[in-house]
Amino acid sequence: MRFDYLQRMLGPLGVWQHANLRTPAPEHGYSIDDQARALIVATLAKEQMPPALHAALTDRCMRYIRSALLPGGRVRNFRSAQGRWLEAVGSDDALGRTLWALYVWQKAHPSDRAAGNMIRRMEQAMMDVHSPRALAFAVLHTESTSLLRRALDKLLSGYRHHSDHEWHWFEPVVTYENARLPQALFVAGYRLNHAEAMDTAHTTLRWLIQHTFPEGHHRPIGNHGWLVKGDKPAQWDQQPVDAGAMVEACATAYVLTHDAFYRDHSLLAYEWYLGKNDHRLAVYETDTGFCHDALTPHGLNLNGGAESILSFMLAHLALHTHNIIP
Repeated sequence: MRFDYLQRMLGPLGVWQHANLRTPAPEHGYSIDDQARALIVATLAKEQMPPALHAALTDRCMRYIRSALLPGGRVRNFRSAQGRWLEAVGSDDALGRTLWALYVWQKAHPSDRAAGNMIRRMEQAMMDVHSPRALAFAVLHTESTSLLRRALDKLLSGYRHHSDHEWHWFEPVVTYENARLPQALFVAGYRLNHAEAMDTAHTTLRWLIQHTFPEGHHRPIGNHGWLVKGDKPAQWDQQPVDAGAMVEACATAYVLTHDAFYRDHSLLAYEWYLGKNDHRLAVYETDTGFCHDALTPHGLNLNGGAESILSFMLAHLALHTHNIIP
């Protein structure tokens, strides 16, 4: 795993959100989602990352998060290159991802009281959130039993309402970072010793795998149409963040169940980045550390934003941490 391109994407206030080809695009500013992802990468890859990059990345990401936190525990998301906040309050997803990052950080830095205080405020705000994805992001590393129960109840309620003999999903449409939902249910079900949650996690992840590995390789649900109940999955554009979510979900399922089926599919999803995909093109470049933004009908999207490279790094670290790859 190389850090050359991530270094290039680091701006004065954090990681730039987008790039024009391989050049950061300051006109698009920053997103807290990327700072959260980058903080997780920096925390988990501390020993692999150049010390100067690690120090700058953690400092700027934590500063961004502290500045984004609102009195009620919500966070702002988008910020201009000059540091001006572009909305009054960020999305539920932004809150969930940021809390996820702070959990990872706190486990590595248990004496950081400021991080602990931010976590407590955000946990309170999360209890009013209804988005299943936001709750899923938040529970992946939480120690909060209340939050685990809330996510578990929300996901099971959605599954009971929307599923039938052919549709084994939590919502009437399968959209983005889909594998995070069964991943979170595996975590919550395991932590709470909840049999129905574990059964549903198996059912939904295997159903999603059935729809995204059609020819022996991974094909993430395309964002040009998604997968609507009663229809076929959209093939394009395939996003790195979705492949990464599948890698991490299958790795989590493997660790908790010891089922080799999940280990094998975590590796297949990872290989999507390396060229085992519909176009047989490498989305991630092992020699430069660059990751393309999408696989399109015509080939590779030539831009490389923060979400793309960070999703690959998170996937790589998940496999490495769980000893699935060296």
